[in-house]
Amino acid sequence: MITRITTGLSALTLASALWVLPAAAAESGPLSAKEIAKHLSALQQDGSSYVRLRLNVEEPPGTKKTGLQIQIQQRRTPSATDVIYQILWPKERMGEAVLLKKAGNQAATGTHFVPPETVKSLSSQNMQDPLFGSDLAYADLIENFYAWDSQTLEGEEMIGKVNCQILESKPGNGQSSIYTSVRSWVDTDRLVPLRVEKFQGSGKPVRRIVTTLVTKEDNGQHIPANLDVQDLRKNSTTELEGSRLNTSVSYEDQDFTVEALKEIKKPKVAE
Repeated sequence: MITRITTGLSALTLASALWVLPAAAAESGPLSAKEIAKHLSALQQDGSSYVRLRLNVEEPPGTKKTGLQIQIQQRRTPSATDVIYQILWPKERMGEAVLLKKAGNQAATGTHFVPPETVKSLSSQNMQDPLFGSDLAYADLIENFYAWDSQTLEGEEMIGKVNCQILESKPGNGQSSIYTSVRSWVDTDRLVPLRVEKFQGSGKPVRRIVTTLVTKEDNGQHIPANLDVQDLRKNSTTELEGSRLNTSVSYEDQDFTVEALKEIKKPKVAE
């Protein structure tokens, strides 16, 4: 039901987090920029989880290009982030995987594996590279821009029928990123980013992430279930459709190694 990608979405949650406005904060009046960012950052750094999702790449939009089934194993804490993205389908790409690691303000690193034995190391210079040919950069999966030093409110704007606060995030000294700034259109009633735009230098954004479906869990938390990621430089779109989320899992350091990258494993249930 949710794609956890650190896009402000993670990927992301990405890419990638549970977004919910604590009742106590809502009752005390409007939140400041730092308070909004603090809540969103904490909700991204929520420990271990396992995600299944479908990734569809369209270039140009409306023309289906690639469809992938992916599993994500991730461990996100305030001190470090470790993620593995593995292709489950189609069969000819099964087992292709990416491992990304980031500790504190250090630059992210990683490994790209293609069966049977092709292993490529990824440095900070590779964080602009695309994930499996999609419109997500590796940086979108590993960076938490809500933890950056500079967080300001830059007005408000309607997204559909929802009035959103525009939060601008910028990295501070020693905080490495491929982006110079990120803007999030945040529904502060539910604390859900409905749109995120990422910039490299001044001018127009290079990447836009749009929340296309928000669901409400049994515990009252509102979750971005589906996302569209747009590369505004090449007019292409990647759809992310979450299908499974399990937070009752546990991972150890050996689960985020190059050797672990070469195997497709079921998540371990936390004791």
